[in-house]
Amino acid sequence: MEKLIPNTNRENVAHEEVFKSDHEKIVMLQAYEKAQEILEKESIKPEQFEDTYSEKLLTKCATYVANCESLFEQSNESNPTWMRAEIFGKTLEGLLHNQINNGVFGEDVRGVSTAKYDDIYAGIDQVIERRNEEGASYVGCALDATFGSPEKKIDDIHNGIKAGVLNDVIFYDSPFGDPPYIHGKLQGIPKMVIGMDSQHLTQLSELWVINDQESLAKNQLFLMLLRQIEQQAEVYEILATRAHKPNIADRYRQVGNSISKLYNEQKIEKGVDMLDSETLQDSVNQAIIKQLHELLNPK
Repeated sequence: MEKLIPNTNRENVAHEEVFKSDHEKIVMLQAYEKAQEILEKESIKPEQFEDTYSEKLLTKCATYVANCESLFEQSNESNPTWMRAEIFGKTLEGLLHNQINNGVFGEDVRGVSTAKYDDIYAGIDQVIERRNEEGASYVGCALDATFGSPEKKIDDIHNGIKAGVLNDVIFYDSPFGDPPYIHGKLQGIPKMVIGMDSQHLTQLSELWVINDQESLAKNQLFLMLLRQIEQQAEVYEILATRAHKPNIADRYRQVGNSISKLYNEQKIEKGVDMLDSETLQDSVNQAIIKQLHELLNPK
């Protein structure tokens, strides 16, 4: 995965318009570099699917990605707001991917960092897969990391539900099985928005940069992300039912049940009865809750 900030180095992005403090700059640039290395190495590559898809399709997808990235660079390369969103967003994506695969949600849960095509076209950065004796469940996660504005992404999910559409991931390679249980298209995946604000992400990134796995494993921000998925699944099931889309309601119900069970298991394992107020007051978390409430109770 190429870096999306053109000619990025610490000198040309680390200025006062991008970061709020010297401490934030130091932590986040180190974390961003670590995240980029992980995502470059571990994200799905379309060339892994030369045995599955035609050369024509692979070329078409590659052209789409190249055109989109060119437009991103031309319109955003000198935009500090975009640079901040890129740095914080990719850091959250890489950090979450790394920690899921280090067992932060349990040994039967793994994260798959999607190919660029699925990231851009479907807006799915990460797929969380859980496989146990009850089978497998999948959750598509669109990450929102910095400015507490997940509303548009949630509205897009709602519009998809009303239209009777779930997302597909074209390039998917299951982390379970040898050979993988799924190699190819992952169809009809429920999509969620998860995230945390820049203050909390900086705190989490600092632990990650120094590789403090003990503190990371105990951190309630990961439980907050599971709770965000659980809450959205509940609301999207209701919205799908209201829209007379029973199949979509069933899919969100299945994911909600799976994530609710995982969330409760993780709370017990981490010795947490309730999330602390400081975690719950995360501004992105609050924005997600507010938007869900407004969807359930339209004016």
